[in-house]
Amino acid sequence: MKFHCKKCNDIKNIYKVKFVSVGSDLVCKDAYCCNEYMEQVITDEYKGMPEVKRPDSDTNHSNRLWNDFKYNNTEK
Repeated sequence: MKFHCKKCNDIKNIYKVKFVSVGSDLVCKDAYCCNEYMEQVITDEYKGMPEVKRPDSDTNHSNRLWNDFKYNNTEK
């Protein structure tokens, strides 16, 4: 991700970004310059939060495990 300092126009490229909460804002704690946090530059590489999609066959594990346990472990 790219970060830009408003005061000195320095640009930093940071590969691993750690966001922290400062007041009501989320800032990158490693993007600090001129006694303030740098502003993130939105590029074409960065599209925001990724979407995680799971196939339907992967989402029914808990029901299947519970049903197997429930029906196989009943007292007769």
